[in-house]
Amino acid sequence: MQGAISVWFRSRSRAAVFGAICVALSPVLLVAQGKPPPQQQQQPPKREEQIIVTQPRPGEQIDQAKARAALNAMYNALGGERWLNRGDYVLKGHTSSFYKNEPTGVGEYVQYHHVLPNNQWEDRIELTKKRDIVQIWTPAEGVEVTYRGRKPLPKEDQQAYFRRIRYSLDTIANTWLTDPKTLLIYGGHQVVSRREVEEVTLIDKDNNAVTVDIELSNHYPLRRVFKFRNEKYLDFDEDVEEYSDWHDVDGIPTPYVTTRYFNGDMVAQRFVEEMHYKPVDPALFAPNAPIGKHKD
Repeated sequence: MQGAISVWFRSRSRAAVFGAICVALSPVLLVAQGKPPPQQQQQPPKREEQIIVTQPRPGEQIDQAKARAALNAMYNALGGERWLNRGDYVLKGHTSSFYKNEPTGVGEYVQYHHVLPNNQWEDRIELTKKRDIVQIWTPAEGVEVTYRGRKPLPKEDQQAYFRRIRYSLDTIANTWLTDPKTLLIYGGHQVVSRREVEEVTLIDKDNNAVTVDIELSNHYPLRRVFKFRNEKYLDFDEDVEEYSDWHDVDGIPTPYVTTRYFNGDMVAQRFVEEMHYKPVDPALFAPNAPIGKHKD
């Protein structure tokens, strides 16, 4: 059961690198007509004549405006400021894990989500029916707590968790879209999972890219895609999340099913059974916090 849950909170096709789009315009060098006197040698080009001028491609401003409008419509459909400022919540559900698209296990869990200042948060994930295996994720680390004690979660699990946060819908809204150096690319209308979507790609100042597919019928996000370099093989892996079965939770649209793919293979599904926005006790995240069943 624990493996079925843990695979959801971590990550695992090779693809081309996203790059920023620009057009380099070659300078025009003006040369006087006629042959120079024999004793005169040609002078090296002046410094300013060697400058390569970079300008936006035609229509790029229009593309950026369309991309930003699509993202604004998405966040407004989710609730606008209410969604961006949503607070603590308690979520009960279960997850299924997969290997080569075949199910390998099912497990239940309870998640306590506690909002922190500066667009940060921490999560407490209680596993098994006895809720005696606990994962605590703070902005700095992930640890596992059992009756045997407390230990850091594996390095690759922590890297995957924090990587997904950097490409999450929250971070896109609070960080990517507020940075004037972020490039927006409008991909137009596409078909994803038999649904018509608007495709928007964002590229930050460090050349990291994330693509959001926004369903045209309701402007909800249907899919989030990003790629990252595999440190071992030095190629690129693809991480995908798809969102479906939307419900209203205390006035906020919420996907009750989230499916994760890694390099094209389904690796996990999360199903929400019950969710409520309400204050979460910060003591649940303390180093000596108790484990086992307790009042929510």
